[in-house]
Amino acid sequence: MVEEPRVAAPVIDSICAHPLDAEAILKIRYAARNSTVERTALQTWASDLDQSALSKEEKALRHAAFNWILGTYDKSESAKGMSGAAGHVIRGGSAFDKGKFDEAISELKSALGISKSVKIAVELAAALRASGKIEDAQKVLAGVEQAGASDSDWWVQKGWCTEALGLQEAACTAYEKALSIDPRNALAAFRLAYYLDLRGEDVRAIELYKRVTGPGSAFVNAMINVGMLYEDKDDVEAAIACYKEAIKADPANRRAALYLRDAVESLDMYYDETQRKESDRLEAVLRIPVNDFELSVRSRNCLAKMNVKTLGDMVRKTEPELLAYKNFGETSLREIKQLLESKGLRLGMHKEEEQKRARAQRLRLGATENTALAKPITDLELSVRSRKCMQRLNIETIGDLCEKSEADLLATKNFGQTSLTEVKQKLGELNLGLKQSD
Repeated sequence: MVEEPRVAAPVIDSICAHPLDAEAILKIRYAARNSTVERTALQTWASDLDQSALSKEEKALRHAAFNWILGTYDKSESAKGMSGAAGHVIRGGSAFDKGKFDEAISELKSALGISKSVKIAVELAAALRASGKIEDAQKVLAGVEQAGASDSDWWVQKGWCTEALGLQEAACTAYEKALSIDPRNALAAFRLAYYLDLRGEDVRAIELYKRVTGPGSAFVNAMINVGMLYEDKDDVEAAIACYKEAIKADPANRRAALYLRDAVESLDMYYDETQRKESDRLEAVLRIPVNDFELSVRSRNCLAKMNVKTLGDMVRKTEPELLAYKNFGETSLREIKQLLESKGLRLGMHKEEEQKRARAQRLRLGATENTALAKPITDLELSVRSRKCMQRLNIETIGDLCEKSEADLLATKNFGQTSLTEVKQKLGELNLGLKQSD
């Protein structure tokens, strides 16, 4: 199987190529907590650390820092005896994550005393704010204001402190300033989007949430919030995609799981209602006999042999199925497609509706039973050729693939027996298989 190259993690890979200091560690922490790609890169650096040619002191520092950032706090205890700003930052960060704010404040004050870094000042201000010492947090930020004015994280923390005092407009102004410096600042986008959401400014809120969400993002709360906004706009499928990304980033997130289950249930009801209305509207059209239309002799004979008597029978057919029939060529296909378009129909639409209903069912199962059918097709880690076939057939989940037969796949361009064997093997590992041919 062709292996894809690992996606580059521009922040962590570039920083870890050099000796680490306190500020570099904080940059790595931010990147790893907001991107699954960056987090995976950090895990790779951590696993390869013992085999590296780094000095003993650098290895010890990285072990402590990486374990803190990756959440293995028991292993990050190795930072206890470390001197210097980096050791204080790791110990302070670990204490902060455990809710021990006084301990965090003490360690981060020591770090700031050694290194007058804006990033460390921001961390100290965050710890002071979290402990309710808002004025002290503002004083710390004011102490590095000249350098902090060009740092987006400094503006985020300034906004958060202002927000804690109930000054929402001033907080939003600070978040806007942070985004003007760094449009990808996840926390600034999230906090500003949150208030825009409260004001009913959904379009801008979604735009901001999208900056920090999507495949590869680990900013779980933003994914959940944008999913809720999509639900408000009745775009349930987009909401479900957001909730699933949130769960992928944080499998234990109960809030995301709850919203996913509710969205899937509403999606199922939506499909049922849509299908009922569509059936009522199209019923009369689909019953129209094919013989009521002027078709060429060849097309008429081919349709008769395929037992296609009505427009309803016709929309059950797909282009590949028609072209596979003897004496049915491109000219006949164009003729049939023009006929259907004149009635607002298209080839394969019956199967598409069946797939939608099946997908809704799989999504519902995925929300309640975590079945493999609801998982994205990327989880199979197929070869490039097989993946391209999945894209051509609009296959998004493993369940979509299981709806296809061997003939469906082999009829796709550049999909041969080798790719078929690969797909069947991958499905077999999950105790699944392709649909049996009719």
